[in-house]
Amino acid sequence: MKENKEEIVKFTPKQLEGWEEYRNALYIQKSKSDDLFEKAITFISSGALGLTLTFHDKIVPAENSICVIIIAIGWSLLVATLFINLISHYQSSKSTDNSIDEIDGIIDYEIAYSTFQNNLRNRNRRIDKLNKASIILLGVGLLLIIIYVSINIHYDKEKQLDTKVETSNQATTKNKQSESKRAVDSTTHIPIK
Repeated sequence: MKENKEEIVKFTPKQLEGWEEYRNALYIQKSKSDDLFEKAITFISSGALGLTLTFHDKIVPAENSICVIIIAIGWSLLVATLFINLISHYQSSKSTDNSIDEIDGIIDYEIAYSTFQNNLRNRNRRIDKLNKASIILLGVGLLLIIIYVSINIHYDKEKQLDTKVETSNQATTKNKQSESKRAVDSTTHIPIK
């Protein structure tokens, strides 16, 4: 971690105090990030579970579902989203730890501020890529689940309509059969002797 002493700038006591305040702010941010992460995981997991159970229990029972592969892929993407989000939060936590260490190095004149900025920029780029992947996977996963729900609602309505038409056709056929029997009965003459 030692660098060329020519690049390192000496700070005034007030500047050093600012660095210490920034370091403490990073600790606070890390704590908040960890809390938000736990809440987000719980919220997403329970929300997805509740939505899925409600859908299958109330709207389309699992035994009547079609295109199940769509929801399976959607669920897989949501799980991948959670996993990538977990990695992102872990990387964010590690980045905060590294930033704190580097700020200590700046205060102790072991590294230059420009080195800190470059390292922080690189770490943030990695976290940003993970977050973008998480957003994309979440969006596609939710879209697939919405498509699955739409297909099954439409299929269920068509099935109900087909059942009504079939029942109506059966009733019409039975009605015509009974009318034709009556017609035959009324035309039959039995001579009385």
